[in-house]
Amino acid sequence: MAANLCELASTLPRLIGTLLDREAKLKKGRFREETLTDVLTASLAAFAGPELVIEYPDEVATGGDLDLEFWHAASRRRTLIRVQAKRLNASTNNGKAVAIAHRSYRELLHKVPKTAEYQYKTLLAEAGAHLPLYMFYNHRSASMDPHFNGTHPEVTGVNLAFAHDIANELQLKLDAEGEVPRRRLHHKRLSHLQPHLFGLDLLLCAGTEPGGFVPTPDAVRERLAEEWRRIQRDDDRLVPAGLRRLAEPTQVATYSDAQRRLPDGPAVRFGANVPRTTLTFISGRTDDERTPQIYEGHGASAAASRRRS
Repeated sequence: MAANLCELASTLPRLIGTLLDREAKLKKGRFREETLTDVLTASLAAFAGPELVIEYPDEVATGGDLDLEFWHAASRRRTLIRVQAKRLNASTNNGKAVAIAHRSYRELLHKVPKTAEYQYKTLLAEAGAHLPLYMFYNHRSASMDPHFNGTHPEVTGVNLAFAHDIANELQLKLDAEGEVPRRRLHHKRLSHLQPHLFGLDLLLCAGTEPGGFVPTPDAVRERLAEEWRRIQRDDDRLVPAGLRRLAEPTQVATYSDAQRRLPDGPAVRFGANVPRTTLTFISGRTDDERTPQIYEGHGASAAASRRRS
């Protein structure tokens, strides 16, 4: 078991990647994004307590799979992140091997059934104060393939990317398909999207307060801003840092003014009043009403046990 969140950022991608490799042995189906996200949150649940609260909703809303809230109780500053998960396609398609350079995230252009809108547009439109990110689940065999192994940015079992960058790639693909003559761009391929990727460590290894366990919103926001401004390569052309700053999402540079106070309760909650699974990282804890009381246990049974005590 990982000793802390930063160590988990290293071990969890290997676990996810290995699970994806082993799905070939399944008699039916494959691991869906929801299953892999459940594995991720379950791994984080091992650290649930006064500084990390996990809330599971009754029903999941569209526009994202997971919310991460980095909350400093004393200052009330927040850095909010909304995650949409996608998994890499299998190494075979209808019994035929898929070249490693052609492996892709097939569902990136998924449409939301209720609205018939592309999911990536919904993710951006409904993000609000949350910075939207994509979380990509990759097979360990793909990350260790010579095509990707040792390259930069590093491909791992779990990678992140700014949704604004991925949305731009997808829009370029759609625009090209509407041209006459029609052009086919391979902008869903891992090999094409790799320049946009970064690791889970950017979030989970961000700085903590002295004696603290979880990253602070200041540290997370600073690391996100640095990553956004990193010079990226797009079709062999360098994107200058100045242009990246002009296109910077407002959520990168500013704190959320949302004032949702996490209510007192257990560290892991089921049937919570949240639109999607929400992980709240609480730093800057105080001894007054600004900081909720978090006790051990899960959901209603923990609350009943606490009342009896």
